[in-house]
Amino acid sequence: MTDELKIQFLGTGAAVPSPRRGLPSLAIIHDGGIILCDIGEGTQMNILSAGIPPSKIHTIFISHLHGDHIFGLPGFLTSQQMMDRSNPLTIIGPAGIRRFYESVREISDFKITYPLYFKELTENEAGPFLSGPFQVTAKVLHHRSTCYGYRFSEAAKPGRFNVEKAEQLGIPAGPLRSELQQGKTIHVNGKNISPGEVLGPPFPGRSIVFCTDTLPCENTLKLAKNASLLIHDSTFSKALTERALKTFHSTSVQAAEMAARAAVEKLFLWHVSSRHDENDEQEMLNEARGIFPETFLPGDFDTIEIQRPEQQA
Repeated sequence: MTDELKIQFLGTGAAVPSPRRGLPSLAIIHDGGIILCDIGEGTQMNILSAGIPPSKIHTIFISHLHGDHIFGLPGFLTSQQMMDRSNPLTIIGPAGIRRFYESVREISDFKITYPLYFKELTENEAGPFLSGPFQVTAKVLHHRSTCYGYRFSEAAKPGRFNVEKAEQLGIPAGPLRSELQQGKTIHVNGKNISPGEVLGPPFPGRSIVFCTDTLPCENTLKLAKNASLLIHDSTFSKALTERALKTFHSTSVQAAEMAARAAVEKLFLWHVSSRHDENDEQEMLNEARGIFPETFLPGDFDTIEIQRPEQQA
């Protein structure tokens, strides 16, 4: 077990791709598997370019059913079939995602023989539920269509093992110490020893929040509270605030305000309109950092490692 957790951005643009930014998708890479968030057109090519093994993708979370977030799905599914995939794949998203798949499958006349599962969310069935090592909570955001934001929360990690204390208690090296680290009480020398006697305080789990295509809203704050990392819609610059309001998107300034209110550790601006050139984007980043200094503007294929608190410098 490596305890690895990182984000790889596969497409950081908005509705129209540009030479610099593809359509929306990102990978959450954890020890033992990969989760995709959204799968815009061209995602499977970016997966290959990034060196991500497609067979390790076990779940695809869909925010909403607009084309720039789902048109890469049919191609990915059929390519996996042609590559003789056998690993199960789960697709989670708003009501209608199964019908989208079935409509394309019927028209294109393709078959999927590997295990493929769908979970369509409702406001009453939006978590928490498990996906890989995460407890996932979904909430409806403020967009033109039903759009879900997701929080991926990792369990706490046991605190440091106090070897000196273990030796004082007569606990031999080996399986009994491992059981204590797993949270189990053991019996040694005629007495019970609980994990708290030899373990330090637990290290908090890491948390990732994905909120795309939304105006600022209370559900974002609920999902993002004290998160390790917030990926938030930042389609427009402050100068285009009125357009953001009309299209139910956020500006970089609004994303930063949400990050500050939610007390997250880091903010990553996401879903950037092709209207903006590199100079515009730098201004967007500067404006956001004026409100929330720990703001970043990733490009396609950028990778962010998320460390546990005890690993941070």
